Amino acid sequence: MAKCEPEEIVQAVQRHADETDALRVRMEEDYELYNLAEYDAGDGYESYTSNSPQVYADKIVGWLTNHEIIIRMPYNNTHEIDRLRFDAKEKFLIGLFRANDERLTQLLLPSAQQSLCWYISMRGWYAGRALLMKDDDGETYADFTPWDPLHTFWCMDGKGLDWACYRIRKTRAEIESEYPDFKLEEGMSTHTGFDEIGIDVYDYYDKEDNCVVIQGSFAKEPTPHGSNRVPVIVGAVGSQPPIQPRLMNRYSSDTCANYGESIFKSNRELFARNNFMMSVMLELVARARKQGIVVRSRDGSKTLDEDPYQAGAEISLAEGEEVAPLGLMEMARESSSFMGLVSGEIQRGSLPYSVYGELQFQLSGFAINTLRQGIETVIQPRLKSLANAYLQVCNLFSDQYASGSFQTMQLAGWANNRNWFDEMIEPNIIEGIGAPEITLIGDLPQDDMTKMNMAQIARDGQMPLLPDRMIRDEILGLQNADEADAAIKEQLAEQVLPEAQLWSLLKATEERGRSDLSQFYFGQLMEVIIQKQMMRAQGMMPGMAPGGGAPPGPGGPGGPQQGPAPQGVSPSVMPPAMMGTPPPMPTPQAGPNVPAGSPRPGRMGINERLTRLGLFPPGA
Repeated sequence: MAKCEPEEIVQAVQRHADETDALRVRMEEDYELYNLAEYDAGDGYESYTSNSPQVYADKIVGWLTNHEIIIRMPYNNTHEIDRLRFDAKEKFLIGLFRANDERLTQLLLPSAQQSLCWYISMRGWYAGRALLMKDDDGETYADFTPWDPLHTFWCMDGKGLDWACYRIRKTRAEIESEYPDFKLEEGMSTHTGFDEIGIDVYDYYDKEDNCVVIQGSFAKEPTPHGSNRVPVIVGAVGSQPPIQPRLMNRYSSDTCANYGESIFKSNRELFARNNFMMSVMLELVARARKQGIVVRSRDGSKTLDEDPYQAGAEISLAEGEEVAPLGLMEMARESSSFMGLVSGEIQRGSLPYSVYGELQFQLSGFAINTLRQGIETVIQPRLKSLANAYLQVCNLFSDQYASGSFQTMQLAGWANNRNWFDEMIEPNIIEGIGAPEITLIGDLPQDDMTKMNMAQIARDGQMPLLPDRMIRDEILGLQNADEADAAIKEQLAEQVLPEAQLWSLLKATEERGRSDLSQFYFGQLMEVIIQKQMMRAQGMMPGMAPGGGAPPGPGGPGGPQQGPAPQGVSPSVMPPAMMGTPPPMPTPQAGPNVPAGSPRPGRMGINERLTRLGLFPPGA
């Protein structure tokens, strides 16, 4: 839509609201089901309202919110520099969503994932605004706010959204606080009705500008929003495309309400039938407790002042008068069978009762797998919609940030491999990188074990089936395969060389304040280093005998504890290990004891001691 006046925005929103009225009526009816609107069985009759719609919805929403959202940029065969940029984009998006959830929490709102899961389940649609904003100090922050599809209006063109608007009612105090320069009209408004029920606020976005309309005027003038397209996401749940009936307009009431369905799609009528039958049973139970009575008198005007069902009640009757119970009513014989059929259809349209722990008998493995497949048919369409929503938001944020219109952001969070990061990510790093892959992980422990077994099978053997990077990236789904590879090599580096092992143990004991233990490892480390230096001076490799022969064994020439010292080495400079004797015991500390972990007066650190001995480069 081209730049337009406030009245045109209000009219366009109202036109779309009229065209999709059947859809929005269905959304409100579904919310009444979820909110357990009381079932009305009629005046004077007991009414029963089942909690199954709410429990079913909460179960689905809980499953969706428990899925972990994994944002990955697949490596494939890209260059190492490109892989570093891919990792930076993953961290950029993860950090944005984490910061955005913190912002929503401060506004007393659920996280973005929780809100989207609720709207996807209850409304059958999702919507929201995804825009990078600047605060008063010019700092950039992410604003991803899910919108209620019931109050979201839009128009499409050949490439997607042409404009979108979120209409919501706010109080006079909220409007005056958010838009202090805007002057509200007093009394009744031609657009919203009385101020006591709220005032409609139109938050409007097109491909270039954003504006806010209140009471037919601009509360916020059209301002460029900084996105290369409408910064709004809108989508329907499910695989059904929009259906246009024969000889009817596009937004027919017969098809519009079915485009984008909620989880109550199959059971709306069945919930009402179940409430009716349960209300009948409740009425019969109530009548069994307090049956109807028949009072006979000569003129038929006799009434009872006392309650005949109270213990010890006394009823005065004249001659010819009588009080008798009316008798109990019974349900039809087929009622229980009919209720069983309705209950079975409710399960087929929602979730089996075994999900809630109601097991009448032990289930076999085949039965459990069959039930799991039935659950997936309900939850998979919602998972796909949630992934699509996050993918659209990722693309909007990435395009806006790569445009260079925003300052560099400092982002932090937990990466997918559970490593904490806190980095400055430049806009040019993510520029030109494709869309990420959004995966929702809700695996059971057996699924994790399956991945591990597949990874081990792909790596075992003389000729591995797949390279390590592909195994970690594709099978295990690690966010940063290069970082995992570097961590493994670091672990190997601590174990391959003996002096590396001693150095790691020495650092660990020093950091834990065990200087008494560190002296043993320091002495042993010194022996190993001196021994290798002497061997290099003789042109020998560690573990080789002079002249390139095999190393001396125990009891052989030059062996420990039996043979003489190696030629060319004075016994006065040889460490005890080469002489075949154990290292000397450390000299006890002189002077008063100090608390554990406190450095001794004049004690040199590890690096300083090694530097003075010429065995550790200065400044290392």
